[in-house]
Amino acid sequence: MIMAAGIMLLTPGAIGVWVSMTFVFSYGLLRGIIHPWAALAAGGLFIGVGIVAGGITALMKRRFWLPLSGAVCLVLVAVAGTVFLVLWMGWAEIPGHETAAAQRLLWSSPAWGICGLPSLLALVFLVKRRDEFQA
Repeated sequence: MIMAAGIMLLTPGAIGVWVSMTFVFSYGLLRGIIHPWAALAAGGLFIGVGIVAGGITALMKRRFWLPLSGAVCLVLVAVAGTVFLVLWMGWAEIPGHETAAAQRLLWSSPAWGICGLPSLLALVFLVKRRDEFQA
């Protein structure tokens, strides 16, 4: 179960690091300016590295708090994706094509499928096998 939790943390964490590095490079380094998206991607890079570190320590069965914090960060990423799609995307509507809040909430299902569900499963697996970790 701990191996599964580690893999569930490593996969979306590595994808998040890759996407964040792409945004930091394309918006920050190529243009030579501090763009708001580059700053947001740098924060995502920091969170992604924490999630990957949590997955690695889960596979090594070292400290319990690092995989647990990585799984919690992954839940927060899913919540942030939902909030972003429900609130921020709501004001940029095309006149005559208003979307309901339920439709925008449905758009956030990939955030829960990619980040939320694996992180909740990883949390359950980690808490069930807490005594197997070394101090």
